[in-house]
Amino acid sequence: MKIVKMETHMLSQKVIANVTPEFARVYNIPEGHTSVGFFSADNDDIGYLAVDDASKKANIKLIHAETYYGGTTCSWSKYGGSVFVLFSGPRVEDVKSGLRYVRDFIENHSELCNFDGDEGTAFYAQTIPRPGKYFQEWCELKPGESYAYLVGGPIETNYALDKALKAGNTRVARYWYPPSHANSSGAVLAGTESACRAATNAFVEALEYAIKNPLEV
Repeated sequence: MKIVKMETHMLSQKVIANVTPEFARVYNIPEGHTSVGFFSADNDDIGYLAVDDASKKANIKLIHAETYYGGTTCSWSKYGGSVFVLFSGPRVEDVKSGLRYVRDFIENHSELCNFDGDEGTAFYAQTIPRPGKYFQEWCELKPGESYAYLVGGPIETNYALDKALKAGNTRVARYWYPPSHANSSGAVLAGTESACRAATNAFVEALEYAIKNPLEV
């Protein structure tokens, strides 16, 4: 089977230069952060990864990120869903910089793929050499750790995650049980970069086997 990369896109983005005290209270925005930016994308996984990448490069803090029910344009959703991400910064320039990094990652660094052009086999598998501030907090990752972000259909993914864990010395830093909001399943595995790359490769290979042989035990 041939791996086919799928495009991902930022769908919308907005900035509020000076939030009201009430807005700041509702979202528990840190003191001193007066501006917020928020965006949506046509794939929820890329949204999370993009804001983590931006948190390495811009002075921003992730406030809220959540998949819409139905989630993405891939196999685990036929409803064109998306993701909502909101972050804050001390200055409007910080927030705008964060959005630029987010958009660049979404449009140029996504690893959303499928097999043989069939969106019903879509998956996300990517090794990230070092985490941003968001994933350090969300997944309790150490600054020097790498991580593998692995997501797909529930049955195939849980089979493939076992193979991924056996391929490298990694730990499960985050796991989402099926069905997620996007009707998927997945995990963030943490370890050295080489271990995470081995886990990512093993995940994709096992995913392909599970998809090609759905009834074999």
